[in-house]
Amino acid sequence: MKVQIILAVCLSSAAAAQRIDDRSRTVDELTACREVRGDAARLRCYDRAADVLANARASGDLMVLDRKTVVARKQQRFGLTTPTGEMFGGGASDDATAVRQLDSKIVAIAPAKAYGRFDIQLANGSVWQTLEALSFPPKPGTGVTVKEAAMGGYRLSIAGDRSVLTKRIR
Repeated sequence: MKVQIILAVCLSSAAAAQRIDDRSRTVDELTACREVRGDAARLRCYDRAADVLANARASGDLMVLDRKTVVARKQQRFGLTTPTGEMFGGGASDDATAVRQLDSKIVAIAPAKAYGRFDIQLANGSVWQTLEALSFPPKPGTGVTVKEAAMGGYRLSIAGDRSVLTKRIR
């Protein structure tokens, strides 16, 4: 099984653009070691590149996350106002781990301040408020799906029934 790794760079300074360039070159230098001829020279190349990566990781300048961890973190943030692309660097790797839907179960429900609307807590701890009235409150244990809707909103479908507009409040 092929393990896919996503490298995320944590930056803080005015020289952020230069530092991104340095880190990507560091990873490129490691992969370039495959082309070095001669066992001893190739091993020295790998040792040098591995030392640079290990030091960057130890200092916190470089973070390595597997795909499963990135997707889990994006699922936890799904529906909140902070775009996860800013957290994980954007680009093709970020697009490949995009979360556009959340499937869960209701663990708690409470009436919202507006008639017919409810605050629904899901198994992952997130709380969503319906923006449209529901005829009856859903029951805990019921499966739900939250999907991205047009124009940046979200739609919540309870047990596969019609979906209603919703927003994440926690």
